[in-house]
Amino acid sequence: MRRTSGRRTGRLLLLILCGILIGSILGHILSLFIDHPILTHTIQFGMEDPITLNLTAFTVVLGFSIKINFGTVIGIIIGLFLYFRS
Repeated sequence: MRRTSGRRTGRLLLLILCGILIGSILGHILSLFIDHPILTHTIQFGMEDPITLNLTAFTVVLGFSIKINFGTVIGIIIGLFLYFRS
């Protein structure tokens, strides 16, 4: 019996990640030319300041934040569309 669920999950993550990257870049470029609130508004999720753990021999810095704009949402939708289309 052949398992293909791992391949499908990898393809889904790849298409969503590409959609996020391309959508964010295009959303930022469009916001430079078109001054509309839907293009210029960005929502940020995550931590304001990273957590630093100093252990003398090495230092670990943990932090994560994501900025979502209109282009990011459109990129995710296009990535999902391409996944279910293929």
